[in-house]
Amino acid sequence: MEDFDFNQYYQNHQVDISWLEKPSQHEFRWRCFDGSWRKSKRRISSIDTFRKSIKRDNPTDIYFSTASWLDPVNLPRLADDTKPHPILLNHLIVFDIDFTPLSLENLELARLTTLELHKWIAKNYEYELLSISFSGSKGFHLFYNDLDRTLFAIEDAKQREEAVRAERNKLLQEVLLAGFKVDPRITGDTRRIIRLPGSIHGKTGLLCHRISLETLSNSVDLWIDQVPNFYSELDIPKTASIDVTKHKKTAKKSLPNEQLKSTEHSHMIEVSNHLPGTKDRSALIFWTPYSWGTSAECFERLNTLIERENLGHCAIFSDGERVLFICPESITRAKVIKILTHLGLEKLANMLETREHYWVRVSGIMGDDGIWHNEPKFISIINNKYSKTTYSKPHLTLLTKLGVAIDKSNYENLSGNSEPSIRMVIRD
Repeated sequence: MEDFDFNQYYQNHQVDISWLEKPSQHEFRWRCFDGSWRKSKRRISSIDTFRKSIKRDNPTDIYFSTASWLDPVNLPRLADDTKPHPILLNHLIVFDIDFTPLSLENLELARLTTLELHKWIAKNYEYELLSISFSGSKGFHLFYNDLDRTLFAIEDAKQREEAVRAERNKLLQEVLLAGFKVDPRITGDTRRIIRLPGSIHGKTGLLCHRISLETLSNSVDLWIDQVPNFYSELDIPKTASIDVTKHKKTAKKSLPNEQLKSTEHSHMIEVSNHLPGTKDRSALIFWTPYSWGTSAECFERLNTLIERENLGHCAIFSDGERVLFICPESITRAKVIKILTHLGLEKLANMLETREHYWVRVSGIMGDDGIWHNEPKFISIINNKYSKTTYSKPHLTLLTKLGVAIDKSNYENLSGNSEPSIRMVIRD
């Protein structure tokens, strides 16, 4: 990267704006080599105007707005009430799917999620697929056009933008609750910018570029080596490194004010242990407490639990600090309360007794910086060949959403509806 002349590259290679109906209505911004940001002071309607706009800079990363505006050049900030509210002409429906850290395994998981999300969107909405992008790093972007123009006919400019934001955020919640892990900052934000296809990813050197639905349907291993890398030989690891042998007991530390500002909110996806479609059936799901010690000690305790309670196939995950245990059995609520109490998990036991279910985090934790931390990584399935039990259909579905290969035809007795109860939560 140190010796790479980005400007020279863009003067000789074309970014991809051909798929945008009217690129001149989009705002274009870029991050320069020195870390500063610039935005285009002219409308970009062609490759020539794009090249003229960046000729004085050395842009390492190039972005464009997901919204179209009557005047994208002089776009005021959302909180700026001193200027007339900008007129929103269109807003692309965009999903950003990333799985961190960068690895072939996580890229494949991101690809499968993107493909399944597209199928789900096609089944449930009448959106027009415009483009699919490989981001040049950890994931993919889906772009759709909303064919319903009702909201864009609202005369008041501010009310129009607020209505579109509300509609997009409603869609975002539906996608998250369906179990698709997308960046929650992108879809609902009318002022969002996203990486421009045909541009170089400043950190990896890989080309962010449009791909076909056919390419998305093929394993990452089949095409990732063909993606151009312009200034480094990036060695993408096969799997993301995670050390489950170490289990540190970390005390909460006070953060500086600057750091507190960037971590005011935490986004995460949670699942209910209740079996939808049943009266009192529950799955046994919990994070091991820090007091259990190392991951190895946790695994020993969990094996003992499985043998003592004669549990069936149980899934083990780790976020590098704690272990997530998911037993997708159909168990009476009373029995789960008894098990949790015996394990010393009184808080969950009391919650299950009073509320008849509880919620458990099954995703990483994303701060306001948009970075996911503490991603649960699948470790193994612990099999108990002596167990003849009824399994929870929704929690087997949950395991498939978490990337575990589950063939429901191998399970003779199933209980509950097909889909688990999932929610997206934002905590202060």
